Amino acid sequence: MRKAVENKFHKSLEVLAKELVFEPLGMHDTSYIWNEKKDAERIVIGYDKNGNPYDIVKNSQPSAADDLMTSVEDYGKFLIAVMNNDLLSKTVFKEMETRQVDTKKNKYFGLGFEIYDLGNGEFALSHGGSDKGVNTLVVMLPKTKQGLVIFTNVDDGHKIYELLINYYLGEAGRKIVKIETE
Repeated sequence: MRKAVENKFHKSLEVLAKELVFEPLGMHDTSYIWNEKKDAERIVIGYDKNGNPYDIVKNSQPSAADDLMTSVEDYGKFLIAVMNNDLLSKTVFKEMETRQVDTKKNKYFGLGFEIYDLGNGEFALSHGGSDKGVNTLVVMLPKTKQGLVIFTNVDDGHKIYELLINYYLGEAGRKIVKIETE
């Protein structure tokens, strides 16, 4: 998909992302490509379950599916723009939050996010990722404009998700955890 987009617009994914998303949202700490001057002193090291550090991934070419380097603050800006529909047409935004594929009871894939049906017309959007020494999860409640961004730098960082979701998102969080664990 990355190559198709780059061919259509005659620009790299990095340039397109900067022009269309990162710069308009003021995401100055976000990139698909490693920048030694900018990133070397600020990057967070990931660790395995024994506390051993992993090597830092230093991409010289963007990957649309992996290894976005960002800060919690920058990613929060992106998520707020998603919740406020600042970047997409109304049609694409509606498709993003529309159930595209059923994955389990009350959980679906939309476009870019997983969708949790919380009942009574309420829903949550979620996206996560993991690599060596990295576990991340985002949960957004578009109707109430609440959200949670969790970035960890350990292989088993996912172990804290349930506690944080329950604590910070209350009843909606408990419904999300129930859907995940049933």
